[in-house]
Amino acid sequence: MQPQMEISKFGRKLVASGLAYAHFGNISLLLDEKILITSTGSMLDEIGEDEVIEVTREGPCPEDALASCETVVHRAIYEKTLAGAVIHTHSPYAVATSILEEGPFEPMDGEGARFLGAVPIIEGEMGSLDLAKNASQALKEHRACIVRGHGVFAIGASLEEAYIVACMVEHSSMIRRLVNVG
Repeated sequence: MQPQMEISKFGRKLVASGLAYAHFGNISLLLDEKILITSTGSMLDEIGEDEVIEVTREGPCPEDALASCETVVHRAIYEKTLAGAVIHTHSPYAVATSILEEGPFEPMDGEGARFLGAVPIIEGEMGSLDLAKNASQALKEHRACIVRGHGVFAIGASLEEAYIVACMVEHSSMIRRLVNVG
């Protein structure tokens, strides 16, 4: 499958799964020495070829103006980890968990505990160098992190793997919120 089509496929899956809404969230894929990333303001369930931007891996380039404002974070993650794909969601239960807990988030469900382990809750303003530093540091040893009040960054060797990680973080966060209500 063409990389742009794969990004589009997972954009639709993120919206259908309730992990992203409207213009929120972004997806990237490492391709040789380039990063393919969704454009700023793109709707993830309507990604066409024009909404996937090719940027350099090593640093700022003119195409950054068209790419997601989180490009700096994706670059730092690729620089510091072995990730082949990054998915950033604004999933509601994970965001709620990041607001209500100090962190790291420890999944209570068996699958989350085994599959994810502890999930760091980090700080940083959207698209900032601080967020890039904190996310890339957290993802050196974890498959996902939650940005307080903002959303999840999930990594994988592929978009499918990153998607599964993002889904698992949301599932485990939902279980935590449901248990805390009871």
